[in-house]
Amino acid sequence: MSAQLITAVALYGRKTGSLKSLLEAVHAISREKMRDGFRPYALDQIHGTLIRLDGIADRRSGLIVNQHYREFAGAAFPMDHARALKILAGSLTPPVAIRIGGFERSAPATFSSRGQHPYERMFSVQGPAFVLMGWPVTTVINGISQRPLDGLRRSMNDANILHWYHESWTDIDNDFHLVIGHRHRVGDHAAIEAVHAVRAYLARHPVQIEVGTDDVAIIAANSPTLAPAQFIGRLPLNAAEIGKLYR
Repeated sequence: MSAQLITAVALYGRKTGSLKSLLEAVHAISREKMRDGFRPYALDQIHGTLIRLDGIADRRSGLIVNQHYREFAGAAFPMDHARALKILAGSLTPPVAIRIGGFERSAPATFSSRGQHPYERMFSVQGPAFVLMGWPVTTVINGISQRPLDGLRRSMNDANILHWYHESWTDIDNDFHLVIGHRHRVGDHAAIEAVHAVRAYLARHPVQIEVGTDDVAIIAANSPTLAPAQFIGRLPLNAAEIGKLYR
């Protein structure tokens, strides 16, 4: 089975508790502002991407190499899926606490995300996608010197995997982002109204979730929406099972 997208994600599947309530509220606000112009993801489908595992067969060796790593570094080292699985398990043991919301526009923050205040980044429209974003609690408290998600992604270099959003060896991506739906034939005004309304809600209704190894899945799909998934593998997982997804 060969899939267009292979990725390691968190929280794919059934949602419960405060996260479920938050997602339902964000969907309701977005639908109120955009009506039929908002196409929500099903709750089970919403996920936080940890690291993409895109790979292609090297012409010379036939081994699977990470496409982004090869394009960036010009190197064709084989992806070490066993090492990648160990990095995922080690980086999320104990679980990483993530906070979504709770940022006020005018309040100082201990960190920025891609040069922006977390209030601006915690909900946004990026192209057709509406993106909800959170950050590790340790980063919220201590600043960007503490960045466990970026550390996880950077450690993947040891498995010859370069994070999709690392365009240089010094780039930082400590964001926990979840696409919650898409816009469809809706004007910018309504989309921006929805973004502002959701931000106002998030500022007053923060939630904290835990992301550990039990929350991780390796997904193979032919769409970035991950619906439908061709393969869902939960940790612990044999590295050979991942290797078969590229064939």
